[in-house]
Amino acid sequence: MNILYIWDADYPWDIRVEKICLSLVAAGHEVHIVSRNLERNPVYEEDKGLHIHRTKAWNNSRLNNVFSFPAFFNPVWGRLIDSIISRHSIDIIIVRDLPIAIAGIWAGKRYNLPVIFDMAEDYVALLRGIWQNAKFKGGNFLLRNPYIAKLVERYVFRKVDYFLVVVEEAKNVVIAAGVPDKCISIVSNTPELAKFEGGYKLHVTSDVGDRIRGSYSAIYTGGVQKGRGIQTVIEAIPLIIKKIPEFLFVIVGDGYAVDYFKKLAKEAGVEEYILWVGWVDHEELFAYINDSKVGLIPHFSSEHVNSTIPNKLFDYMALALPVLVSDALPLDRIVRVEECGLSYKSGDADALQESLFEIYNSDRDFGAHGKEAVKRKYNWKTDENELLRVIHLF
Repeated sequence: MNILYIWDADYPWDIRVEKICLSLVAAGHEVHIVSRNLERNPVYEEDKGLHIHRTKAWNNSRLNNVFSFPAFFNPVWGRLIDSIISRHSIDIIIVRDLPIAIAGIWAGKRYNLPVIFDMAEDYVALLRGIWQNAKFKGGNFLLRNPYIAKLVERYVFRKVDYFLVVVEEAKNVVIAAGVPDKCISIVSNTPELAKFEGGYKLHVTSDVGDRIRGSYSAIYTGGVQKGRGIQTVIEAIPLIIKKIPEFLFVIVGDGYAVDYFKKLAKEAGVEEYILWVGWVDHEELFAYINDSKVGLIPHFSSEHVNSTIPNKLFDYMALALPVLVSDALPLDRIVRVEECGLSYKSGDADALQESLFEIYNSDRDFGAHGKEAVKRKYNWKTDENELLRVIHLF
C-alpha cells in the first residue's frame, strides 16, 4: 500500500516516526512523510526509502513559524496533504498527535481513506501539566489550551478508524473515552534488538568513562526539565552518600532547567557527585548506559506520565541495568512485573535513597531480568508485528 504519515514537527528526526515508517517500508509498503520545515530543508527528499515532503520554507523565521504551524485548519497543511494523496495514490493515512489529527481526518473523508491515529502521548494531559507547572504565557491560552484540546480530542476519538497507543495505561484512557477495545493496539516505544547485539560503542573512552565506571553511577538520560524529577535525586544525594560514598549521578541530556538544577546542586553542596555530560548522539548514549550501575527514571507521577512510557526504560533494561523508577503507573507496573528494579514514591527523596540502597545491597539479578524481558517482549520486533497486523486490517 501507499501510506501517508503526517508528523507535526520537523523530520528528521523522531525515533518513533522513523521506526514505524522504516518498518512499513521493509514490509513492502511505499511510505510518504509530511512534516513541518522550521529547519528549511528541501521541500522533498528521499531518505532510507522514505519519501519526505515538507512545508514550504520561508526565509523569515517568524513567517516560517506562522505559516507552517501544525494546526488542523492551516490551509498550508491541507493543500500539501491533498497534493501528496492525489499524486501518490495514498491508500491509508497515519496521523501523529492531536494538533494535526483533524487535518488527517478531513483528508481521509475527502478521499475516502482510513485514518489511524498514532497517539504517542496523552496530549490533553500534557497541556494540563504545562498549565499547572510552567510559567503561563499568553500564547498558551490559544495554542496550548487543554480545554480546547479536550474538545479536539473528543472529535478525533469519534472520527478516526483506529488507534495506536504506547502503553496499556494509554489504552485505558482511550477506552474510557468510549472507543471500543477492538479499535486500539499497543505499539510501544521499544528498542530494536539488533542495536544491542554488538552494534554500539561499548564504553566511554575518556576520563569521563573512567569516572563513571569507577563509581556507583546512577544514570539519567533525556530532557532536563523540572517535571522529570531530577530535583528529587539531587535532594536525595546527601542521604545516599552516607551509605554509598562512591555514588555518582550521571545526567546525559539537555534542557531548559540545566542552570536551575546546577544551582540546586550547589546550594545542597553536592556538585561533586553529579556529572553533567550534556547531549550525545543516540548511538553514543548506549556506552554511557553500559558503563553505569543503575538506570534512573525519577519522573514525577502525573496524569501525563501515567499514560506514557519513556524509551529509556527499555534501553536500561536491554543493557542489563537495574532500574529505579518513580511510582508512575506504567513504570511501576513494568518494573514490578518483570522484577527488573524497584520503584519509590514519586517526589520522595528519602524513599528514593532507600530503594537505591536496597538495589545496592541486593543479590537479586534485576539487570538479567530486565534484559530477558526485552528479548522476550519489550522489543521493536514484537511491536512491529502488531503494527503490520493493524495495517493489514485495511
